[in-house]
Amino acid sequence: MNPRVKYASLIGIISFFFFQSHFLLSEFVFINWQNPKGENTLNFNIFGVYSSFFFSLIIGFISFFIIGFIYKFIHNLISHIQDESPSSYINAIPTNSDEYSLYQSIKLSLLGSDSPIKSEHFENKFDWAMSKSSAINRVIPDIKIPKISGFDIAVFPSVMRYVGSDYIRLHKTKDGMIGIFAGHMEPGILESTERVFIHGVTTGIPFDSLSSEESVSLLEKHLHQFEFEGLKISIFALTEDSDSMKFLHFMDMPIFQFSNHGIQIIEGNGDDRWHALHDHTSSIADGIEVGDFLVWASDRSLTEFGMTSFEIMEEFVDYLLDLNPKSAREMLLAIAKKMSALGKERNLTNPMEKLSIIVVSKTR
Repeated sequence: MNPRVKYASLIGIISFFFFQSHFLLSEFVFINWQNPKGENTLNFNIFGVYSSFFFSLIIGFISFFIIGFIYKFIHNLISHIQDESPSSYINAIPTNSDEYSLYQSIKLSLLGSDSPIKSEHFENKFDWAMSKSSAINRVIPDIKIPKISGFDIAVFPSVMRYVGSDYIRLHKTKDGMIGIFAGHMEPGILESTERVFIHGVTTGIPFDSLSSEESVSLLEKHLHQFEFEGLKISIFALTEDSDSMKFLHFMDMPIFQFSNHGIQIIEGNGDDRWHALHDHTSSIADGIEVGDFLVWASDRSLTEFGMTSFEIMEEFVDYLLDLNPKSAREMLLAIAKKMSALGKERNLTNPMEKLSIIVVSKTR
């Protein structure tokens, strides 16, 4: 019998038993506690109130005990549910029992699986790797854009929907902001794990108590503790009272600077991917004025559309000058709309699925 039906029936039977007991006791008192003149020696109304209250308390205590038992049982299951091997408590539960079924249901809800994932559950190793990678990505929280004085910021996407989505984080510093844009060309377990490592590094740095320049240097120092393979990364720092940007850029796709005069390409002195074995010299970009837009896009844009960065820039020059977006969000929507149009021209089903974009505009 289902536990819900079992416990509900038990409480119902107990309640009926107490109702019968209360009825018989009332009849006994009414018949036997009378004087010869037929006058009641007890106030039966008061007796009914007191006896009903007494039996209600008993039923309440029994219900409390049963609910407490259920809570302790579930709490005990949850405390053992993430063990690598089932505990003696779980092994003692018969596999065909309601308790074991409940254990499996709770484990499925908490961990997304009622048993460890094995490669034979999937058609091929690639599907198995993508499932593992997706599970690792879920560890990283969604992107929250901080309010940073002097800057207007927009990102796409705000959640890691694609298994190979780039890692994006923006932090406020003492004098401005620092941004991290990191990813790989291909998805995989190792790549997702590297993004988790980067997130762990960034969350451990008190950016709000450091200057933007100090933040870039400290973050680079920490990242050199890991031997990342094939990592595409751009780390940039902008200050409110300066027209320059300090950055490290290890990507094929350059940083684009949009202004009323057109588009400029900002390239660093780094390679197309991060090197963990030696330090890197930061680059400086000048001439970032109020109203300018800085745009970072995933390297996957190049392979997805089969275009070079110069060809992508040519597609956007006249298009953005005509639109003349006024905010980072307008700029992001304009870029996404143009990318979608380019994807349709190339018969791509969902051209934006694998892409990530950051737009930063200086407002003062």
